[in-house]
Formats: sequence, C-alpha cells, structure tokens
Amino acid sequence: MSLLLDDGYLLVTPSGRSLANLRPDELVRVSPSDPGRGATSELPLHLAAYRVRGDVRCVVHTHPTFSVVWSKTGALFPRDTVGAMESLRACAWTPYRKNGTHELAELCAREFARGIDVVVMERHGLSAVGADLEDAFVQTELAEEAAKIAYYSRLLLGSVREASDDAENPKRP
Repeated sequence: MSLLLDDGYLLVTPSGRSLANLRPDELVRVSPSDPGRGATSELPLHLAAYRVRGDVRCVVHTHPTFSVVWSKTGALFPRDTVGAMESLRACAWTPYRKNGTHELAELCAREFARGIDVVVMERHGLSAVGADLEDAFVQTELAEEAAKIAYYSRLLLGSVREASDDAENPKRP
C-alpha cells in the first residue's frame, strides 16, 4: 500500500512484510524522485499511478484469491450484481507482466490514465486507486467480492447459464 502525503512524499509498506503484523514505525517514507531502499517491490506501479492520476492519494496492491483466479481466464469477472454495478468503479484486466517491473507499472498506468480505478493483473493480483486508504481498500474488497460471486455462480450454474454483464437483460437457460 502507499499513501501520497501533502509534502509530495509517499508512505509505503516495506518489501516482504505481511500487513498482519506491520507496525506504523515500519512504514517507509520515500521521495517519488529518489525512492531509496526498503519500499514495496511494486513501488514502480504505485509511482506510475500517482504520475498519471492527480486525483489519486492512495494505491492498494494485493493478491486476493478470487481476483487472481479470474485473472487467469483472460477476462475480467462479470460485474452483474447490484453491489458491483452500484459501488465498484471502472475495472480493467491486463495481461501478465513480471511483478515489480516498469513494464507492469506502465501497463497499469495506461489503464489508470483512462479513468480505471481497479486493475486486475493476470496471474498476479489487483491494484486499486482512491482518494484515501478507505476508498482504495473498499474498491479492493468490492472487486474481490464480485470475483468470488462470479466464481461460485459459474460453479453452481455451469454451462446452463453464463453470467452476463448486462444486468437488465441477463442470459437465461
């Protein structure tokens, strides 16, 4: 995770640490122009999001199970539930690029620059941007919930009924 501070610096999670036991004094303060050491390995992705979106103050990057499962299908999960349609903002899927690379960061930055707030990265995870930590985290949770519902729906319905992104005209058996 990262947070853009008022002075232009970033507060980021350290590389290789679980959030479960992370203490506030372990967060890393970095300059966007000279990131230094110890920050998350996905710092290029975070920096790219801030570079292309002046409205973004927080980036949450995580590896939620159902989002990763859906990422392997080569498509974004359906957004056909009330929660996904009303609260989950624009999402995009991106093809695999090695984690921590500038290539991955630029691929995601292109989506963020288009106004996308949640990017699901093939075989990797997702990144959500927002006005603050709560906003970005809620988008992360909403995306994972939509992916989970889509996954279980496909298990239950199988080929009888494919999920539809068109909530007004869902496909019927």
